[in-house]
Amino acid sequence: YPFCEHTKKDLMQMEPEVLGGIIRERVHHTIEVPLYPTLLRWKDKPIPNFGEQAQLAFDAWRARGLPEDTPDMDWVKRHLVVAEKIRAGEKPEVDEPLPERFTADEMKVVRKLIWQRRSIRDWLDKEIPDEMVEQILEAGNMAPIGCNLGHLRFVVLRSPEEKAMIWSDISTKKAAVIIVVCHDKRVASAVGQDWLVPQNPGFDAAAAADHMLLMAHALGLGGVWLSELKKTSKTDDTGEKFKDRYGLPDYLEVDVHIAIGWTAIGSIKSARPSLNDIVIRKPTRR
Repeated sequence: YPFCEHTKKDLMQMEPEVLGGIIRERVHHTIEVPLYPTLLRWKDKPIPNFGEQAQLAFDAWRARGLPEDTPDMDWVKRHLVVAEKIRAGEKPEVDEPLPERFTADEMKVVRKLIWQRRSIRDWLDKEIPDEMVEQILEAGNMAPIGCNLGHLRFVVLRSPEEKAMIWSDISTKKAAVIIVVCHDKRVASAVGQDWLVPQNPGFDAAAAADHMLLMAHALGLGGVWLSELKKTSKTDDTGEKFKDRYGLPDYLEVDVHIAIGWTAIGSIKSARPSLNDIVIRKPTRR
């Protein structure tokens, strides 16, 4: 596994962003994934090496004096305590609440959010408050992400000059905000995702963009999903041009961008084919 190629010296010298990704990935794969099957089949015996790779990576983080009071590192430390008990043969208590079905009133809100969200491309020339942009970014940060890598990066563009760097079928002159979703290629490479599951970073960016659009809709704003252009015989790579213009490092890959603003005019929501037309294999009872 790629982690095994990293020596203690590597861990002590690599960029904190990369080391953080390795720690979260090792906690995910060597503690979080095997933890619950282990608890369900508990045999009152020590399990040597359980989560040790994650511990080694975190030890390097701590030895370097890197921040430990962040939400992701709190999550890491909680799992390391659990892993230490399992290595000692002590069954840890993990008493997290199970999912509960939403009430009828809660489901109305969920349906309102999912069924009424639509793509908006026309906005008022009215600024979005910073606190709203912050809420939208927080929603993107809470989206599902493969192996909890934490490799996504968001770039917020407000001025027409900045927004003009990102191609789209919308006007960049209005006060809409564009959020560019990128990922740090160094992190995916350090844990082997670049060759094992190279599609994952794009999925992560898409999930983040969807979460942000849903939050924007809940805040009374209108948003639209947009794609960068890739280099072809007829188009330039707008992601590369964008990185060059703003001096972003080569290891950042532009994945997708969204535009959000105050809706100028109501639009007819697009409709989808019926489930009968898109479900290839219908669920059956056994």
